[in-house]
Amino acid sequence: MLKVAIGTKNPTKVNAVKSAFNDQDVTYLPTSVPSGVSSQPFSDTETIEGAINRAMLSRSKEHADIGVGLEGGVIETSKGLFLCNWGSIYDGENEPIIAGGARILLPTQVAEGVRSGRELGDVMDEYTTLRNVRHNEGAIGVFTNGLVNRTEMFTHLARLLVGQYLYNLK
Repeated sequence: MLKVAIGTKNPTKVNAVKSAFNDQDVTYLPTSVPSGVSSQPFSDTETIEGAINRAMLSRSKEHADIGVGLEGGVIETSKGLFLCNWGSIYDGENEPIIAGGARILLPTQVAEGVRSGRELGDVMDEYTTLRNVRHNEGAIGVFTNGLVNRTEMFTHLARLLVGQYLYNLK
């Protein structure tokens, strides 16, 4: 049985990893570990680093076969502030596997809140007048009118990671 540590207890990310492994014989170990980056990653580089750190630290903390880290962030472009997300799988022997996911442009009002130093989740709660958007539909769910929610976005990312991991086992 494969022991998979997940570097968060956030239900959207945990469910994404579980969905990605599908029918595999897996024990899941969600665990709280620090990302080692700012609470609101503000570049691809920082978001990737957070995902790798979560994968490595969760694997080590839980003495698991592999660790999975999923990290959401934002990236500034000439077109505005985009949502980004990155993930990593680490097995303790090889270089971490890395994959990136969806990107969408954030509305000006939301982008300004994040640029002012606030976390996207907090800005989204205020913007939508909902609570815990980050643990539910996420910004992606709000701004895609529910066509893609945060779990689906991270599931796609987790499947990219798991697929690469399984391919490398061949």
